[in-house]
Amino acid sequence: MRQILIGLLLLVCLACGMPPRWCSASDQGWKAVGVRGGFSSTPKHDFFHQYEVYTTYGLPWSWRAESGWGVAMELNAAVGALHAAGETGIIGAIGPGVIFDKAGKGLAFDLGGDVNVLSRRNFGSTNLNGNPMFEGHLGVAYRFVSGLGVSYRFQHMSNGGLGLDGNGNIGLDLHMFGVSWNF
Repeated sequence: MRQILIGLLLLVCLACGMPPRWCSASDQGWKAVGVRGGFSSTPKHDFFHQYEVYTTYGLPWSWRAESGWGVAMELNAAVGALHAAGETGIIGAIGPGVIFDKAGKGLAFDLGGDVNVLSRRNFGSTNLNGNPMFEGHLGVAYRFVSGLGVSYRFQHMSNGGLGLDGNGNIGLDLHMFGVSWNF
């Protein structure tokens, strides 16, 4: 993962020109708050829906070219509901992310991983095998100058092979769509 991040930084440096600005003050602090909802992408499980409220906080590690394009580290947090087969559980998530954007507005691409905690592990015929759950996501967003933003992300959530009852590693893939207010 470290090699991927170093490679991404070098790519941004070549694409955007020199010299870079490290730890831009505009990348730190509260970045966004929003709502997100989505549905399962694979038919092998019961049909899942997830709804959540989320926030993003900019961490003090970033790199920006003079053009404004760059990479920044963020902390993502969310709380919401996971629903399938007539059963609903609470889901909470927190974890780091990397965003490639032009100083907070316009098009943005993000990559991240969260640790999730679920209030239940059984949803109909699907047993997600307990806590913690690990989530990886890849997304794209557009943030308008007015502050409004829209987003899409694909996320995969699984127990990472740590199943509590030995039923294996049941994964859940979701398409998530969001609306946010960006600071």
